[in-house]
Amino acid sequence: MASAARKTASSKQSQNFGEEIAGFIGADEFTTDQAKAVWQKLKPAMPDILDGFYASISKHPSLAPKLGAKGENVPRLKNAQTDHWDYIFNHEPDAEFEARAVRIGEAHVRINLEPKWYLASYGRLLVEAIPALASRHRLQPTKLAEALQVLVSRTFLDMIVSYDAYENGVLRQQAQENKMDNELASLRSLAGTVSDINDVAIGMATFSRNTRRARDSGQAISAAATELVTSVEQIASNSDSAARQADATNEAVAHGLRAMDDVSRCMGEIAATAQESSSNLAELQKASEQIGEFLSVIESIASQTNLLALNATIEAARAGEAGRGFAVVASEVKSLATQTAKATEDITQRIAALRSGMSTTQMAIDSSCEAVTRGQETISGANEQMHSISAQISEVSARMQEISQILGQQKESSQEIAVSITGVADLAAENDRQLISMSATLQSSNDRFSNNAQTWFNATSHRSLCEMAKIDHVLFKKKVVDTVIGRAEWSADAVPDHHGCRLGRWYDAIDNENVRAHPAYTAVQAPHQRVHAAAKAVLAAHAAGDADTTAARLGDLDKASHEVLAALDALSEAFDTELSSLERRRDAPADGSAARCKGH
Repeated sequence: MASAARKTASSKQSQNFGEEIAGFIGADEFTTDQAKAVWQKLKPAMPDILDGFYASISKHPSLAPKLGAKGENVPRLKNAQTDHWDYIFNHEPDAEFEARAVRIGEAHVRINLEPKWYLASYGRLLVEAIPALASRHRLQPTKLAEALQVLVSRTFLDMIVSYDAYENGVLRQQAQENKMDNELASLRSLAGTVSDINDVAIGMATFSRNTRRARDSGQAISAAATELVTSVEQIASNSDSAARQADATNEAVAHGLRAMDDVSRCMGEIAATAQESSSNLAELQKASEQIGEFLSVIESIASQTNLLALNATIEAARAGEAGRGFAVVASEVKSLATQTAKATEDITQRIAALRSGMSTTQMAIDSSCEAVTRGQETISGANEQMHSISAQISEVSARMQEISQILGQQKESSQEIAVSITGVADLAAENDRQLISMSATLQSSNDRFSNNAQTWFNATSHRSLCEMAKIDHVLFKKKVVDTVIGRAEWSADAVPDHHGCRLGRWYDAIDNENVRAHPAYTAVQAPHQRVHAAAKAVLAAHAAGDADTTAARLGDLDKASHEVLAALDALSEAFDTELSSLERRRDAPADGSAARCKGH
C-alpha cells in the first residue's frame, strides 16, 4: 500500500510538472489536431531522418555499442522511435504522455547514455525534422511557423519530461549504486571482520587440544603423584619397620656378642682347667711310675723273702723237732711274702689300669684342649663377624632412619605436587570450558554477522557474491573447528566436495569466458579443493582420536583457506576494475535474466 501511495504521489507530481512545462513553453496553445496535422507532414520523412540519425550514432565509438555488436538493434529502435513520435503528436500531453516520456528517460539511464548525448539526440532529430517540414510549407510561412512551433513545443515537452525522468533516474541509479556500494563496502568489511575474528578458530582448536592434553596429563600426573604419596608412605613405613627390625637385630647381635664373650671366657676357663688337669695327670703318671718302682722293690723283697722262707722251712725240716717253731715262723713269713706278692701284683695291676685310664684321660683332655682352642678361634672369628655385622646393621639402621626422614619430606613434596598438578588440571579444564564458551560466543557473532550479510547481499552482483562466498567459506572452516573442540558434530563423509558447497556451486555456475580466464578466478580452484580434502582429513583423524594428525591437517586447512580468501579478494577487486563492465551489466535491471547465480 505504501508503494502504491508513493506511485500515486509521484504520478500527481509528474502530471503537475508536465502541465507546468507545457504551459511555460506554449505547448498547450496548440491542439492535438494541429499536432496530428504536423505529424502527417513529418511522418513520410521519418525513415530518412532516422536512417541519418542512427548512421551518425553508428560512427561514434562511444555510442555505436548501444546499437548492438553488428547494429542488430537498429530496426527495433527505429520502430520504437517512430511509434513514440507518432504518439506525442497524436495524443494530448496528459499523464500517459508524460509516463511514456518518463519510461524513455529511464531507458536511457539503464543503457547508461550520458546527458550530453541524450540532449544532442533531440537536437539532431530537430535539425533533420525542421527542413523536412519546411520543404512541405515552402509557400506557407504562417503554417510553417505554426508547424515548427508545434514540432518544437511537442519535442521539447517530451525532451524536458523525459530528461527530468532521466535526471531522477540517474539520481536514483546513483543512490542505488551508492546504496549498493555502501552495502558492498559493509559486506566486504563484514566479510573481513568474520574472516579476522574466525581466524583465531584454528588457534582455538590447537589451544583446546593443548589444554585437554594438559588436563589429561595433569590428571594422570596427579593420580601418579597420589600413588607416589601412597608408595612413599608405604616405603617410609617399611623403612621405619626395617629400622626398628635393624635396631632389634642389632640388640640381638649385641646380646649374642655378650653371650659369645661369656662362652669364650668359659671356654678359656675350661682350657685352663683342662691344662691344669693335664698337669695333674702328668704328675700322677710320674707318681704311679714311682709307685711301680716301689712295688718292683717290694715285689723283689717279697720274692726274696719267700725264697728265704723256703730256705728256712728247708732248714727247719732238717732241724727236725728243734726247728719246728722256726718252721712255723718260716711258714708265716712265706705266707706274708706270698700275700705281699699278691698285693703287689694287685697294686701293679691297679696302677697299670690307673695309668691306662690316665693315658686315656690325658688323650681326652688333650683332645678337649684342642677342641677348646678351635672353639675359641671359631668364637673369636664369629665374634669379629658379629662385631662387623653389628656395625653394618647400625649403619643400615642409620641409613634407614635417614631414608625415612627423606621419604617424609618427599611425601610432603609429593602431596604439594599432587595439589599443584590437580590445580593445573582444573585450570586446564576451566580453560577448555572457556574455549567452548568463546566458540559459542563466536558462533553467536557469526550468526548475527550472517544475518547482517543477508541484508546487504545482492545476488545479482559478482562482487557481493564474492564477499558472501568468503563468509560462507569462513563459516565452513568454523564448523570443522567446532567439531574438533567438541561443540558440533560433523563427519568426514558428510563434508561435500569442492563442487558441492555454495562457493563451489557459484564458482562452477560462472559461464562468462572473460571471468573464467581471469587469474584470480583460476587461483580459487586448487586451494578450494585442498580445503575440502583437508576438512575431510581433519574430521577423519578427529573421529579416530589421532590428535597429532588432527592438528597437522588443521594447519593444512588453515593454509589452504587463506589462499582461497586471498584469491576471492583478488577476484572481487577484478570485478571492481577490469571486469567492472560485467558487474554493471549484471547489476542492471534491464537484463531480463539478471544472471542469478545457480545454487545460491
